[in-house]
Amino acid sequence: MILPVLSAAASIFFAAAPDTALAYAEALARAERYEKDPKAQMYRLNQLYPPLGKAMPAIFQACAPGETTTGRPNFTVVLSFKAGAFDAIRHTSDHPIAQCVAERMAALKYAPPPFPDFAEEIHLKMSGE
Repeated sequence: MILPVLSAAASIFFAAAPDTALAYAEALARAERYEKDPKAQMYRLNQLYPPLGKAMPAIFQACAPGETTTGRPNFTVVLSFKAGAFDAIRHTSDHPIAQCVAERMAALKYAPPPFPDFAEEIHLKMSGE
């Protein structure tokens, strides 16, 4: 899912390095499982995306300041929840801007998800392409 604010504007493995392919694939599989679930859709609409959409412009500005989109990456993150609480931002990009965005997203507070093992795939479009 592309967050509208994110595509108009413009990983965490807690050591600020790209995530492992296995952890990313596992989280992505959970995100795909809940993609069309009605409870998950209501959670996204009412609890996940409104605060996330408000936070992302400041995150983008902090990680990639300036007007130009040249050199900015497009990448995907997966918000991963375990036992009903936020666990990690999973991603596989080694781009410094992607690393910064993922670290700042990981520091946000997320509402409890509708399912204990919920995950959400988010495509971040920063390049303008």
